Amino acid sequence: MKTLDCPCGTGKPYEECCKPFHQGKVPEHAVELMRSRFAAFALGLPEYIISTTHPASPQYGHDAAHWSQQIAKFCDETQFKKLEIFDVQEKEQIATVAFVAHLFQNEKDLSFTERSYFEKIKGRWLYLRGLLARGHAPQLLTPRPLRVLPLAYYGAPVLRRVADPVESITDQVRALVEEMVETMDSCGAMGLAAPQVHHSVRIFVFHKPIWVAEGKRELGEVKVCINPEVSLPSEETWKAPEGCLSFPTIRTEVWRPKTVTIAYTDLQGDRITERVSEWEARVVQHENDHLNGILLLDHLKPTFR
Repeated sequence: MKTLDCPCGTGKPYEECCKPFHQGKVPEHAVELMRSRFAAFALGLPEYIISTTHPASPQYGHDAAHWSQQIAKFCDETQFKKLEIFDVQEKEQIATVAFVAHLFQNEKDLSFTERSYFEKIKGRWLYLRGLLARGHAPQLLTPRPLRVLPLAYYGAPVLRRVADPVESITDQVRALVEEMVETMDSCGAMGLAAPQVHHSVRIFVFHKPIWVAEGKRELGEVKVCINPEVSLPSEETWKAPEGCLSFPTIRTEVWRPKTVTIAYTDLQGDRITERVSEWEARVVQHENDHLNGILLLDHLKPTFR
């Protein structure tokens, strides 16, 4: 009987390569998980894809049966020709793998480039999310230092601490801000506070929301708020859905003042005061809550806690 080569592209027999992972062996490195997930797609194994996807991933489906059907349909309709891995960066609980996946559907080339992000939770690597581009995209394949920070999830003591003020804007503070921005963007988030990446200091970053056609919003420029002070909430309030990276499975509607004033120091050391409204005000209040040990859970009704 002819030995089946593993679809992940190592050239090894499937029995020796990815099959042990599909049968329960835990990958020691993120690149092993990357290869075994590609092989699982190629072989139509949706259960493995589901079990190795991070709950905070935008691809995570809470209806497991429906999600499994979607994956199975995609696997059945797609030819997985080849996986090329160009760069692997791994540091403690976080890793990135840059690759090109060569796929076809109905003889149409659907190949794409991705820089995937992985996080290790309780000793297991999980796929978090990826930055994608069609075809071969060198900008995603170029090796670069790993600057994504591990997230703090509910139960981590740092999330309940009142964060300390930043005494001065040092190179260390600037480096932390850069890492926070990359972490925020790697998660596709609108905002991120320092306690969410295990740093109990009064800093948060966010993308200024920009409204576009048909009531949709996009992520605008990054704003860095150091030692922020939120004041003068409007009497008018409004309710809207909120999620949180520290609670990847929870999304709930929260009442907040529609307009607030924020005073903060930027990276240049200038103190700025702004009046912000609607979604920008909501993001500011959500992230500022984190600096005071207040969590999304605290906005839920007692019966749902």
